[in-house]
Amino acid sequence: MVTRAFYRWHSKWPGDSLTQGKTQPRLSRRILLASAFACGLRAQEPEISSFDFSLLDEWTTPVDLFFVREHFPAPRVSSAGWKLSLSGAVATPIEIPFDDLLAQPQKALPVTMECAENPVAGGLISHAEWSGVSLASLLARAQPGAEARVVRLTGADGFSRSIPIEKAMHPDTLIARNMNGEKLPVNHGFPLRAVVPGWYGMDSVKWLRSIEVLAGDTAAQGYWRQVRSLLAGTRPAGAVMAMNVKAAFSRPLDGAILMGRRFVVRGAAWAGENRVRQVEVSVDGGSSWQAARLASDPQPYAWVHWSHGWTIKGPGSYELAVRANDDKGREQPAERASERVDDYEWNTFQKVRVTVT
Repeated sequence: MVTRAFYRWHSKWPGDSLTQGKTQPRLSRRILLASAFACGLRAQEPEISSFDFSLLDEWTTPVDLFFVREHFPAPRVSSAGWKLSLSGAVATPIEIPFDDLLAQPQKALPVTMECAENPVAGGLISHAEWSGVSLASLLARAQPGAEARVVRLTGADGFSRSIPIEKAMHPDTLIARNMNGEKLPVNHGFPLRAVVPGWYGMDSVKWLRSIEVLAGDTAAQGYWRQVRSLLAGTRPAGAVMAMNVKAAFSRPLDGAILMGRRFVVRGAAWAGENRVRQVEVSVDGGSSWQAARLASDPQPYAWVHWSHGWTIKGPGSYELAVRANDDKGREQPAERASERVDDYEWNTFQKVRVTVT
């Protein structure tokens, strides 16, 4: 598996910079061939790359900074001849050419996407404006039967996810073709991907090829088996679906050394299908809390930037913490439930330690 901690890339080979008084060293033919072969192997592996959260600035994450979480190697794709099939428990199975989807009414929606495996303070989260066709409009053409319970989305890489028919029929669930106003990059699902807003990113299947409507209790049971099979341990009954409420620091970084007596603490918070109601910051390890300022009116599906002007009492070591709650009463916990031993849905308080000189 290809793992890139952040978006930054090495522009030079180690040791290939000029040394004073010497000429530029050359890579041997053998090294070049071996490197090319290794790059070819890596291209056949799934990629995981994180957004460097300290770069949080604009509301929308630039595409080249947006996190990537692939489950299988990215397929070789082209929009030429691409078709999206919709079948299963429907009155009229359909197959829609890519060009036909471009001609249909488009909807744009700002959505923050987070990987279900994103740890506290992790970078498997980003925000973009997605545009495409409402999945509900395609399902309406196919006419799901009264027995329909689950919709299975399958990508060209072989990865599939199933979502309840109610979420599939929601007008905000999209079959997207654009990201931040441009066509989808290959590593973000070109030519088509699902965007299931407010739910963890694994449901937003990339390189979308087929949509299958499944009927009856058997389909529903299969759905629950699927979501539970992702877990590496025990957890309360239920699926990994809607994103938890969560807040994170972009500044200061853990271990930072600060100078002066004034610092603006910053970050973002999100709540999946709900709206962030409040973000609170502590500068004494959680003993007391103060409300942070939200940069905009919180919206469903989207993160909101927050800030807090910290007046520092004096030099020393400080432990900062941040937490959020949403308009449905959900709050970030100080500790994770003891029965959770899996790596999903982490949303405990983030804490950072800083030194003030």
